[in-house]
Amino acid sequence: MRKLAQIIPMASICVLALSVGPVSAGKGNDPASLPTYQYPNIYNNYLQPVATAIDYHSGMVYLFNYENDKLVIIDPTSLAGWPGKVPLQHTIVLPEGNKIYITSDTTNEHAAYIIALRTDSIDWDAGTASVMVESVMTVGTAGEPSEFPFVEPVNDVQNIPNWVIGRGPQIHGPTILPYSDYIYFTEFTSDRVRVVNTKTNQLVANVDPIIIPGYTEQTHGINFNKSGTIGLGTGYFFDNSVIDVYKPNRETGELQPVGQIMLGDEKKHAAFSHFTVWLDERYAVTATMQLDKTSLTPATTEKIIPPSVWLIDALAGTATKILDRSTNANAPGVFRSASDIAVINGKLYIAEEDSLDFTFADDGYISVYDLTDRYQPKFIKRLKPGVELPNGFAIAHTIAPTPDNRHIVVASWVSGYVVKIDTSTDTVVKVWGPNDGLVKPHGIFTAGTLR
Repeated sequence: MRKLAQIIPMASICVLALSVGPVSAGKGNDPASLPTYQYPNIYNNYLQPVATAIDYHSGMVYLFNYENDKLVIIDPTSLAGWPGKVPLQHTIVLPEGNKIYITSDTTNEHAAYIIALRTDSIDWDAGTASVMVESVMTVGTAGEPSEFPFVEPVNDVQNIPNWVIGRGPQIHGPTILPYSDYIYFTEFTSDRVRVVNTKTNQLVANVDPIIIPGYTEQTHGINFNKSGTIGLGTGYFFDNSVIDVYKPNRETGELQPVGQIMLGDEKKHAAFSHFTVWLDERYAVTATMQLDKTSLTPATTEKIIPPSVWLIDALAGTATKILDRSTNANAPGVFRSASDIAVINGKLYIAEEDSLDFTFADDGYISVYDLTDRYQPKFIKRLKPGVELPNGFAIAHTIAPTPDNRHIVVASWVSGYVVKIDTSTDTVVKVWGPNDGLVKPHGIFTAGTLR
């Protein structure tokens, strides 16, 4: 394991304040006497309360208003310039809500695409939106195979399910590089990182694709700190036990590899990480999914550390396990595989999914911890199917915080639910599901966030 001591320059956090003009108080200090202005529900260069997602089954595009709990469903095949009936994968929406990027998978007839949509207006009450295709960026070639290493089970604990390996090239992990014109996508099915210029809606010439042997394989997103000075890449496959560290160039979009941080050591380590979340400019948190050994596990490895949560020190180049596995839904620890995490208002949220053993989608949970002491999370609660979560809820896959930290939005692509959770009470305050037209929602992303 390579150490990163003093390699990464740490930048101070820049804070941007948006001024909308002076506000003067009325008589006394009564808040009710302050003037108010309700911005119309159109895209007007201000942060918009929008979360976007796609549907694996129907191919629809979903727009959620996370403030007033509205939903708009768009059939993208009705848009002029849409590339056809292609399987969709992920979304990303810019803070102003005026541009949405959607990725698709490779098929025998189609290459994978990154599609830029321009959103001119949304009428939330009518359930309609004015959207047009601005650009279709072709990635790879039709019929291209994935580049996963061969892997098979070696015990009755860790399965090798088809949802992982039975895939052609896919575009995942969209992230925004702060203070730049660049967004990044990763082909975790290969070794390519794709870089898009949001001003031109084109892949960045002389930079895209980024291929760094030993680093960019099996990466599900490169997550940047708020200053955009450090990026952390995941190892989203069996026996990938490292977090890759990059220094991004905000002028060109290039990524410079700095080092790798192992989740454990050569004898005992955790593997299969989905996302990382920054706590500040130096520290981040990641979580893992792998349950046990596979045919890829090195002979020198005595044990795969089961699903767990790790604190990353990007400056020192170290990882410290802060949460172990739990075998009880009522006890602290990671009960199912930790698919995604978020840190909001000093609390850690973990989306737990039943997806890597010899059953699939029996259930799904969202666990909550007090992270006041980042080395010792304290268990608060675990939201369960049929209790806090809808009946039949399974595979809590992706968490999307709202930029004001008031809510998190969690998507379950298997059971067809998107739930909004109040982060002050940790209760579900809105459920969208099959009765609203959702089938397999995936790729949830909230405007104003980086990933």
